[in-house]
Amino acid sequence: MKKKILLAMALPLFLVGCDSAETNEPTSSKEINYETYYEDIEDRVSYDMQNENNFVQTMENGLNDDIFYSLEGAWHTDVAGGEHNGMKHRNLFYTNDGTNDLLAIKGRGYYNREEGTIDGKPEGGCIVTKNHLGPGRYEIQMAAMPREGGVTAMWTYCTTTGSEASSQNEIDIEIGGTTNATNFESMWCTSWVKKTLKQTDTVDVTEDLYLNDGKIHTYTFDWYTNYNDEDVKRVDWFIDGKLIDSIEGNVVPEHEMPLWIGLWFPPLWSGQASFESDYLLIKEISYTAFDETQYYETCRSEPGYNKIDPSDANIQTLDYSIIKNLNKLSNSTFESLDIASKDDSYYGWKVDTASSGSVELTEGKSGNGFKLNAGTNTSDAFHGQYLKQTLTNAFEGYKYSFSIDAKKYSSESSGNVEIYIKNATGKTIEKEIIPVESLEYTTITRELVLPENAYQIEIDITAEDGSICYDNASLIFKA
Repeated sequence: MKKKILLAMALPLFLVGCDSAETNEPTSSKEINYETYYEDIEDRVSYDMQNENNFVQTMENGLNDDIFYSLEGAWHTDVAGGEHNGMKHRNLFYTNDGTNDLLAIKGRGYYNREEGTIDGKPEGGCIVTKNHLGPGRYEIQMAAMPREGGVTAMWTYCTTTGSEASSQNEIDIEIGGTTNATNFESMWCTSWVKKTLKQTDTVDVTEDLYLNDGKIHTYTFDWYTNYNDEDVKRVDWFIDGKLIDSIEGNVVPEHEMPLWIGLWFPPLWSGQASFESDYLLIKEISYTAFDETQYYETCRSEPGYNKIDPSDANIQTLDYSIIKNLNKLSNSTFESLDIASKDDSYYGWKVDTASSGSVELTEGKSGNGFKLNAGTNTSDAFHGQYLKQTLTNAFEGYKYSFSIDAKKYSSESSGNVEIYIKNATGKTIEKEIIPVESLEYTTITRELVLPENAYQIEIDITAEDGSICYDNASLIFKA
């Protein structure tokens, strides 16, 4: 039910905040049967099945030009230390996992050097509906991009004034923030009407899942402006049909908005994008409008970014094996000693502060490899050369296959491959020290199953005495 038409200007996208500077007063307290609440939606509201904006977007025939734009743009790029390249058309791909046609949105981290360097500025991708949508059920089946630094999001957004200080109508699902020290144990559920009138709930979901488990889950929010015919504005959020959060009151919008879905790299608050690339996978997106009892006002502001039809976006098809067998280690082939501008690492391999040796290129098992030289400093605290790389958000029960090629440079050399499983505070839970014993390149392999309280995997490669050569490191997520 439309109340009136308001004209507006285009404006940059959402800001992420915490508690509102103004008070939000919940007004509805009707009892909820949590086991059936998702299915019982028509006890609260009827669907408008004839609404011309309803859609179900599967990926069987790709993105529908009548429903979505591919969007290219950047916002919040002026935060020192948090520079990024926004969202680009080139990061949209189609793939098939053997059962499902999927849209894959690629996240390029600090160390990505494909198609030219991004110079330490990560980038993602985005799609947005052509139509403005009102109250209804918004749903997406997806597997979130699983790496720290990027945020997987589905949100509505429209401004009626051109200034977010006075109008920032928005409802969010955000996965990948760092509020609780780890990125994928909680989901952010947010509702805004302006910059100073908003509510963000950080919802712990670990009773049911970790949000980067690689599986397709169904994420839903139901937006009401007249909940249960009580004149209450409310948003309910669900994962796999389970109610996880609700927000009511004056922080809930009442203006129609386009729906945005994307992967982006916010400045600073989502952690460090210390990886080469990873993917958000989307199976299906849908919207079903609620009936005319749910009023809304019109907001005709249009996204002020480069928008094109998906059929014009040159969306390539990507073999799913590339995603399934994605190496979680950066610079895994040790082909060059280039230094990353972001952190002075060897594009992911960081020199331990206790090192006193050196690193040089050598003949690897295939192409180049790294030769770690222990150096001449004989003090116990600093003797040797140590490089390390860490994978965060690696949780209990997760399985990985690890391998690396290593050899001693001479019979007098000694060095190790060291695997540390740590908790969120950095305390080691489990470790394994594997000596390098052969004068010929030998592949060291381990199957890792992470223990309780796990949060990160640290891989160290060392030269304790003399020189040790390394090539072809691999850490692949299995389940």
